[in-house]
Amino acid sequence: MGILTSMFTAVTGLSSYGNAMGVIGNNIANVGTAGFKSSRATFSDLISSSMAGGAGSDQIGLGVYLNDVQTNFSQGSMTTTGNTFDLAIDGNGFYLVRNPSGASFYTRAGQFKVDSVGQVVDASGALLQGYQADTVGNITSTIGGITLTSSAVPPQSTSTATILGNLNANATAPTAAFATTDTTSYNFSTGMTFYDSLGNSHQMQLYFRKTAANAWGVYSQIDGGAATAQTNMTFNASGAVTAGGTQTITAALTNGATTPQSISVNLASLTQFGAASGVQSQTQNGYSSGTLDRISVDKEGKVMAQFTNGQTRALAQVVLSRFTNPDGLANVGDNHFLETVESGAALAGAPTVNGLGRVLSGTVEQSNVDLGKEFVDMIITQRAFQANSRAITTSDEMLQELVNLKR
Repeated sequence: MGILTSMFTAVTGLSSYGNAMGVIGNNIANVGTAGFKSSRATFSDLISSSMAGGAGSDQIGLGVYLNDVQTNFSQGSMTTTGNTFDLAIDGNGFYLVRNPSGASFYTRAGQFKVDSVGQVVDASGALLQGYQADTVGNITSTIGGITLTSSAVPPQSTSTATILGNLNANATAPTAAFATTDTTSYNFSTGMTFYDSLGNSHQMQLYFRKTAANAWGVYSQIDGGAATAQTNMTFNASGAVTAGGTQTITAALTNGATTPQSISVNLASLTQFGAASGVQSQTQNGYSSGTLDRISVDKEGKVMAQFTNGQTRALAQVVLSRFTNPDGLANVGDNHFLETVESGAALAGAPTVNGLGRVLSGTVEQSNVDLGKEFVDMIITQRAFQANSRAITTSDEMLQELVNLKR
């Protein structure tokens, strides 16, 4: 009977719009949840029946059902926090996290923290995944949980050094015999710190004594000890080095470090111009041991460790994943999504590569819930629910009229 059918049809409306109100309520409840992605309810009509047994204008619908709950993956607004491991994705991609049992999930919620053993985890304890670095900081293709190192960086002994500068072409050749204590016996000197195999620092002093036009004698001194004559240097008429551009300095150490220590000093870029002698820059490749000082994360997702000895080393690089159809991901709670057949397989990569977004450290992506839209949807859903309730009431009154006809 059509009247009974209308009642059951309206019941489908009550059920569908009741569920839709649940979706709206969930969105509003998570307006403050970082990285939350809002959802919307979509409806479809139920298969209709035909009064005449065929198709056409005499078909009567049987109601409505909740066809799908679609997730809106549009980006939320960004808020600066200053916390290093508050990580926001500016653009496409999801973080890959794994729970302690090894199950993989994907999330846009970037509020991570460091646990008691140095692992970077999210609020549920799932480990943030990244490309692992080798012992010298080179990023590899191996994916694993990001863990902050607590070990010290071992020292590196100095083996090479470079000095850029100028020797005054107008200098006068000294007449006094060379002596490190007599400043009139040389024209210029410069010092440099170097490190032994134990990380101890030492002082190397180089002395330059003009011997003739375009010719200079070079002497070295280690830790204030006796001076050693090095290879003489010569320059051409343009002020460029023609000989003695590489000096091999040998340091005899007595403190238990590797000895003798040989240091190749590159002087090939020294010039001899008619200007005051001086050093523009000098570098060497050694350093002392160091402990972890602080951590930073750059826009490419590289987790960089700065050590007390001034060295910087990559520990890992955050992995981002993208999907052919992100709408096919299954929401499993805790701001986690699960890969499904509909979403397609995850395509992992480094941030800023192959269409993946960049990582913003010290920033949180907020919920993308639009409260204004949710309130409008709430009103529409409420009115639809009321209308279906009224349809049931009206159908009931019509049935009552039919019953009364039997009197």
